[in-house]
Amino acid sequence: MIRKYTASAEASSRHPQDWGRAMAAALTELIEQRRDDGGDVSHEDLYGEDLNLVIGAIRGGVEITLSWVPEGEDQAPERDGFDI
Repeated sequence: MIRKYTASAEASSRHPQDWGRAMAAALTELIEQRRDDGGDVSHEDLYGEDLNLVIGAIRGGVEITLSWVPEGEDQAPERDGFDI
């Protein structure tokens, strides 16, 4: 089963230099979701991973949304050497 994790957080500014806390909150939520699924992960497990970032305008700031499919889980399972 392919698992995709998505988390969002809001920043009260439209200036990118002010988005750090929202980015950190979304990253932390991704890790928590993975742990809730039984994964033994930490922030270091995100090193080298591809994350999808969406920045949406909201009143007075932005919403940061991060999505993550852990490496190795974006492949369909194999049976008897054939992709299914």
